Order: sequence, then structure tokens, then C-alpha cells
Amino acid sequence: MRKQTKLVAVLSAAALLAIGASMTSFAASGWAQEDGTWVYLDSSGDRVYDTWKKSGSSYFYLNEDGEMATNAIIEDGDNKYYVDASGARVTNQWISMENEDDETVGDNDDISTLWFYFGSSGKAYADAVKTIDGKKYIFDDNGYMLSGWQTYGEDNDLYYLGDENEGWAYTGWQFLELDEDIEDDDYDDEEWFYFKPSNGKAYVNSRKYISGKYYTFDENGVMQDKWVVGTPGAPASEDSARYREENGAQETGWIYAYPIDDPDEEGDDQYWFYLDSKGVPFNLNGADTQILEFKDGTRYDMAETEIAKKDNEKWKDPINNVATKVIKSKTYLFNDKGEMQTGVFIFDYYVSRTGGVVLEPGIYYFNKDSGSGQGAMATGKTTVSYDGDNYNYYFQKDGSAYRNYIADGALYDGLGERVDAEDGNSYDLVDIPEGAVISIKGSSKVVEGPSTVIVNSSGKVKKSGTVKIDGYKYTVNDYVVTDIEAVD
Repeated sequence: MRKQTKLVAVLSAAALLAIGASMTSFAASGWAQEDGTWVYLDSSGDRVYDTWKKSGSSYFYLNEDGEMATNAIIEDGDNKYYVDASGARVTNQWISMENEDDETVGDNDDISTLWFYFGSSGKAYADAVKTIDGKKYIFDDNGYMLSGWQTYGEDNDLYYLGDENEGWAYTGWQFLELDEDIEDDDYDDEEWFYFKPSNGKAYVNSRKYISGKYYTFDENGVMQDKWVVGTPGAPASEDSARYREENGAQETGWIYAYPIDDPDEEGDDQYWFYLDSKGVPFNLNGADTQILEFKDGTRYDMAETEIAKKDNEKWKDPINNVATKVIKSKTYLFNDKGEMQTGVFIFDYYVSRTGGVVLEPGIYYFNKDSGSGQGAMATGKTTVSYDGDNYNYYFQKDGSAYRNYIADGALYDGLGERVDAEDGNSYDLVDIPEGAVISIKGSSKVVEGPSTVIVNSSGKVKKSGTVKIDGYKYTVNDYVVTDIEAVD
């Protein structure tokens, strides 16, 4: 931008000659020179005051002393004009002057230079947004060009107008220092902002689609680049979304991040989240949890009974409002904070599954090992390590563990764990609790307890024959001990 600085308030000899040449036709009335100063005389030969007079194509102002003003701001009614060194009123021109009275300009009280722009009629732009040489400028009601961070208009729109010698509205993405009036330790010294290319207004407290991606801006116009709770512009039910660090674009799909309730990322734990097209985590606030009816109106009490019988910290505490989702043919579990869960879970209720049938009450394992399979629901034979010990499970096709079940020749107890002979023993006797049912895989035979079976150190169940254990001979038929005989 080309701006003209304040001119010296003394007429040069050349300027005087130029004015004299244009006014040679003035006689008793009209322009005259008195004591080296130009005046304008009326028909009575008296000076005129506080008025404009035209000569050629230019207007000149006679001040309160009747003398032609030069290098001065002229306040005429509600309007301001400027006359240059020759006294002529300027048009379509920038004029600057020192801020000798320390005027506050808009929201800025630290301005050393005042800038004005005088339009085609010579009037200073005031209380207006104007386009000059393709750039937008804002002028206050005194005609001062605004600069720096400013709010303007009925809606208090936010602008950044450069330094005091720039003044034009920045547009597009800008990495800027914050307004010094903003005191917030959560901000860095510089942050990203976006100003509409059409008018320079900053996006504030809004969620906007820019160049094919969504971004969110807070009440100060700062681009958000982590979790945003109460996302501006999003439906009320979608009260949190994730935006990419540094980049700021809305995330979708899998992300690994700190919890939503840890905005300063001060904790040690991070979690996997699965985000929808609006950046909202699956099952946030239990949104994807369904209230499901129990079979025959009864509730399974596994967590209160069998878990209580086995005090083992590897079991996850029962949690409510969980939901599962099928993602690329694998099932994942999420709590009501949207965090993906891993480990062994026992559900005494039905768990909803988006993209698949519900999970029935039972025991399930969601892979806690790192890698591409982390979090995926397991099927088949699976070994789970906890605190240095290994536990063997056999998960059915629906993900639930075989319980009180002989599968592939091995016995799995009421907690889904394979029962092995204790260390140092080749065989062990295992009592089946009264009322339990063991289904023999591949056979229609169902054996009801109370009963006893024999397992070896690899978990295999003796199907038939005899076994000597601690001075007794046990006879086994169809997996169940049918006779006991003392031996020498």
C-alpha cells in the first residue's frame, strides 16, 4: 500500500507561483495575496471565512482568519477533509500525521501515527469498512484507520488489521500473537486464526468447513487442535470432537490421544478412540449404548457370584454404558468416555454392538497386546498373560468364552479358564459343581453334576479308561469318573 506522509506546512516558491498563475484573473473580489498569504475577498473587498472556494478543478479552504489553509485537517460539519501544501483539497489519498495527543484508536491505545483516507469527494472515510486498492480497511468515527486486533460492527466481528502502518484486514490462515488483553495460560504466544477472504472477519466460536476439512475456533478466534468439548456449531448431542494437533483439521477414524477430561494432557495414559465423520468418539457419554431386555426377564448375576469367588485383579471391574462396534470385520469395546477397552471382561448383561448382533452375557477378551490387533475381540484358543501368569481360554465364534464346557478335549471352568493339573501333578481331580452342565463338544451327551473329571497338566480331560491318583484307581467313562477303587 502506498501512503503519503504528512507534508511540510510551508508553501514553496514554486507552489506560490502555481497558485498565482491560476489566480491571475482575480481582481478586487476573489483571490488576493496579503502579507504573503492567500485570502478570498467578497464583492465588498472583505475576507471570507470558514468556507470553501474553488479555483480551476480544486477546492481551497479559508479558515477562521480568512486565510487559505494548508497542510491541515479541515472539519466541516460532520466531515473531515485535508488540504495539502498548495491548499488544495486532496482526494483518493492517504494522509498520516503524528499522534501528538495520544489518541486511542479503536481498541488500540498505543498508536504513534494516525492514518486517514480521503475519498473521491475529499471526505475522510469514517465509521466504515472500505476497500482501497483491493484491501479492506476499517475507520473509526474520527476517521482514524484502525490497526492491530479490533472488534467492529453490530456483531463485534473480530479482525486483525496489521500494524499501525498497514491497517488492512488480514485474510485466510494467519499465525499471530494474541491480543495483549487476552490472558489465558492455555494459549501459546502465537496461535492460528482464520479470516474470511471476502471480508477479513475472523471465525469465532464456530465450526467451519475450510478447503475440504472441518476446523473449530474458540471465543477468541483461536484454532483448536485437541479435544473440543461443547463443539461450536455441532448438534447438542455431539458435545465433543477431536482436532489434529498443530494442523487443527478435524480427526476421523482411529486416533490415539489423551482422555477428553484431561485437556492439558498432564496424565500418563492415552487411549484409542474411534471418531465418526464429525470427529465425535463412538459411545461418548454412552450415546451408542442400548438398553437391552434380558432373556425371560432374568438378569445374569455372574459378576456378583462367580467373580466374587475368585479374587483376581486381572478381571476388569464391571462397567456400565459400554458398547461395541464392528470396524473392518473386528469387534471393539468402548466405555462411555469413548475410550477403547482391552482385557478380559465379564458381562452380566447384554452389550450392544453397532454393525453386528448384540453380545450375550458372558466372558470376553479384547486383545491388550500392542499392534494392529490391539483391542479386537478374540475368538478361538487364546492365552492371556497377567502379572506373570498365563490363563488359557477358548472363545466361541460369537466371542464368548466356553464355560463349564469340554471343548476340543479340554475343560473350561465357570470363569472360562482352562483347568490344568497343578504343577508337579500328572493328573488332578476336578469336581463339577452341583447344577453345572458340561457339554461335550461333538457329542449330544450332556453330563449333569455333581460329577468329577480328571485333567492332565496340559488341560486335557481323560475321556475313558483308568487312572491312579494318590493310592486310588479311578475309572472314567465318557469323561466322567464312574468308579473309585483303593489300590496298594
